[in-house]
Amino acid sequence: MPTSQWHKFYTADVAAPPGVLFELLADMPSYGRWLPGSQQFARTTDVEPYPVRLGSRYHDGKPDEPGKDWWGTVTGFQPSGSLDFHHTIAVTQLRATVDVHIHYSFEPENASTQLSRWLVLDIAMPAIFRPLRRLIINGFDKENLRTMAALKKYAEA
Repeated sequence: MPTSQWHKFYTADVAAPPGVLFELLADMPSYGRWLPGSQQFARTTDVEPYPVRLGSRYHDGKPDEPGKDWWGTVTGFQPSGSLDFHHTIAVTQLRATVDVHIHYSFEPENASTQLSRWLVLDIAMPAIFRPLRRLIINGFDKENLRTMAALKKYAEA
C-alpha cells in the first residue's frame, strides 16, 4: 500500500515552568483535568506502568468504542525536557493506517516555556483513496491545535 508522510511543528509560549507542562502531559490518565473531549479523543486509560515512564503503554482515543481507540507507547521520557509518544491508528472508512509520532520539547524562556510539539504522520492507504488524505491530515491538525491551546490555557490559569 502506498505510504506518504506529513509533519507539522506547533509552538506556544506558555507562562508556566517546563516541569509543570511536562507533568501535565506525562500524567496521561488525568488529561480530563485540562483537555475536554472531542470527536477524536475522550480519554486515556490502561496506562502501564504508571506513573508514566519510558516504555509505558496506553489506551487512547475513545477506549470504550471499538474502532475509535488505539494503543500507544511512550518512546521518549526526559523529565522537564522532552516527551515522545507513538501510536498507530486505523482509519477504517478509508482503509488507511496512520503511524503517529509526537515529540514535545520544553525550553525555559525567561518566566515562561517555549512549548513545541512535532507531529509526524506516516499514512498508508490505497491509491484510490489518496485524494482523501487531506481529511486525515485536517483532523490531526485540528486536534493538535486544540490540545496545544487547552494545555496553554490550563497551565496559565
